Amino acid sequence: MERRFFYNIMIAVVGLIGSLYVIGCNGPSDIDDRLNIAEELMEDMPDSALYILNCIDGSDLRGNRIKARYALLKSMALDKNYINTTTFDVLQPAIDYYLRKGNPDEKIRTYYYKGRIHRNAGDDDIAMQSYLMGLDNLDQISDSLTLARILVAQATLYYRQYQINDFVDNNLRAAEIYGRLDKHPLQLKSNLRALTGEIILNNKHKADSILMECNAIVKDSPSLKRATMLPFLKCAVNFGTEEEILKIIEDVQNTGVTDDMNMTLSMAYSKVGEPNSGLKYLNEAKIAPENILDSLTYWSVKAEILESLGEDRASLDAFKNYSSLLDGYHAQLFSNELLFSEKKHAMEIESMGKIHKRDNAIKWILAGVAVLICIIGFIYYRYRLNKAGRIIAEQNAERLQLEADKLHLETEKLQLQTKNMYLEISQLENEQERLSALLEQRDELSSEMKNIVRERLDLLNGLLAKEISNDDTYAKPFRKYVEIIHKDRKKFQNSTRKAFQAMYPKFIDDLIKHGLTEREINYVCLYSLGLRGKEIGSYLDLARHYNISSDIRRKLGLDPNESNLGPYIRKMMKQEK
Repeated sequence: MERRFFYNIMIAVVGLIGSLYVIGCNGPSDIDDRLNIAEELMEDMPDSALYILNCIDGSDLRGNRIKARYALLKSMALDKNYINTTTFDVLQPAIDYYLRKGNPDEKIRTYYYKGRIHRNAGDDDIAMQSYLMGLDNLDQISDSLTLARILVAQATLYYRQYQINDFVDNNLRAAEIYGRLDKHPLQLKSNLRALTGEIILNNKHKADSILMECNAIVKDSPSLKRATMLPFLKCAVNFGTEEEILKIIEDVQNTGVTDDMNMTLSMAYSKVGEPNSGLKYLNEAKIAPENILDSLTYWSVKAEILESLGEDRASLDAFKNYSSLLDGYHAQLFSNELLFSEKKHAMEIESMGKIHKRDNAIKWILAGVAVLICIIGFIYYRYRLNKAGRIIAEQNAERLQLEADKLHLETEKLQLQTKNMYLEISQLENEQERLSALLEQRDELSSEMKNIVRERLDLLNGLLAKEISNDDTYAKPFRKYVEIIHKDRKKFQNSTRKAFQAMYPKFIDDLIKHGLTEREINYVCLYSLGLRGKEIGSYLDLARHYNISSDIRRKLGLDPNESNLGPYIRKMMKQEK
């Protein structure tokens, strides 16, 4: 509050200085300085601004720019002092100059006051055209205050045409701008007008939203509360309960009833079931003859109240008056809509011509771009095609090289397999010779051992024949023997021990000397065949085969944790060889 009071004092001081500066119209002839002072006073002290402008002699105005500025400021001052003009005698220099050479802010101000003059003259369609042209360069306008005013002016015309949605939208946009400028009274007025529109549209959800916005403004500026009484009452009549209506009626009565509240109070009392009170306030309502919307509301409410009072004849007469006014309003509305439509159509024809020229230019540009894209696409296609050819050729070369390398590796592998086969055949031949010599030289062998050695010799002969001839027929005895091995593991172990005893008697004697049992010697013989511990455990179906391995290591004098038992045993056997 202190800040606002200080601001008002400063405005008054400036106004006083300006008045003294031009008192008696005998001040300096510096027109620009006086115009600057008038512009600074325009919003808060428009009467002082008008006084300063009236004291400027028209013959002192030099140049079209000064004349245009003076004309625009004078029109602004007249409008703000509620001096309605219907001619362009004052504003014309601004129209001639600013609409051709002015910046977006000067243009929107000129169009706004031009529209105001048309509006004063009752020429609503031309006024709307002025407002629309003022908004042409909306993104370049920095004069937010004039922008908000032109939106409100448009909204008034929308309301007269019963374009309520546009009326609401414009007022909400204006309220947002006024809020950013800290013009809270103007912000509240625009919000209240938007609230009236939502009431007409019967949109309770949006009306409640606007009510919250208005209450927030009033909370910060309690002095504005009185302005909300009438719109809030209208909102309660349309959307509220009887209790809410009665509460607002009480607030209105305590604040003081004004002439513009009578109509709404009559509607409120009618809704809460007090038609006599409603009729009392309705009879006190003052309606301007040219305000057809208020007249329609008047006769509609009157017909409803008289009907509830049982005065059917009077209610019917009121309804006839309402119907007659409504027909006239529709005719006027349709006529004005046609007028607006004709103007808009002319503007659209002109706009379409410009758009057509622009579209032709765009088409030629797009055609050129399309041709250029095709050329670039063809060049790129050829480049990709050549690149793809090179890549395919390189891939084919790499594939051929890989195939050659693979063939070379397979050849080496085959050679290695051949060498291994010859080595295996050589080993089989050596083993065969050893077994044959054993049968010939060891007469002391028992018949059982001779049979075991002879059986092993037959197996070796079969495998040798199979490897030499590559004929699986010779390996049939070997496969039968394998089946026997899987069926009777104990028999295989005993035969293997006896075979090793015949071929490597010293090896077996050493094992016996170390205290190995027959079962442990059988286990060691499987190591001698080249099997590993896990393989032996799997074959013998021993889950904990390492227990027997530990016993063998201990008896042979090996470290219990040493894991190379197999190589040690095969080394013992090779020493006898």
